[in-house]
Amino acid sequence: MISLGLVAIVAGVGEVVAAQRFWLRTLQLLLLLMVACPLLVLGAPSARFARLFNRPGQRVMPRQSRSVAAFLLFSVALVAAYLPPVYRLMGASGLARSLAELTVVLIGYAFWTQVISQPGRPSPLSHLGRVAYLFLSSAQVRILGLVLGFAPASFSGVPLIDQQICAGILLVPGVLTDLIALTVCLYLWLAQDDRRNHPRGARIA
Repeated sequence: MISLGLVAIVAGVGEVVAAQRFWLRTLQLLLLLMVACPLLVLGAPSARFARLFNRPGQRVMPRQSRSVAAFLLFSVALVAAYLPPVYRLMGASGLARSLAELTVVLIGYAFWTQVISQPGRPSPLSHLGRVAYLFLSSAQVRILGLVLGFAPASFSGVPLIDQQICAGILLVPGVLTDLIALTVCLYLWLAQDDRRNHPRGARIA
């Protein structure tokens, strides 16, 4: 419930202020993708969704394929959000903007379900796989920030200073959630490796 409330607040505030500034719209996008969506996944709604939408005999995409698809969707959406036509669409009011925000939330949810385990639906990736998954996604955010920050001209007709502030948001707060999750996955992976090398009850010379 908290995560859904956060999604509604971020989307509602964005309707009022994000259209005014390029960097505010970036902040809204990152709050949806990097804060609200992980919290939504932690609420573990996947089991309920499965009961609602899965049908007997329905073909299910292999788990590894879902991870690749979610990563590619995240990558494409991240870049597409800064293309002028998409930027104008997300800046408009009404149904088009609401659908665009819903698409962002669904993509973010699909992305984080590959990293965060839920009751009855463990992550399809190993701890090492999650580390690589988050490292690559974090690198993409940084590269996008560098491109926007060092571009000699604005991409979307906004003031160049707005675009440079946007780059700073992508380079620092934009990767914070990824880095936290990456650190946790790395710790769990090393702990799992240590337990494998030193089983409980084994004597250490």
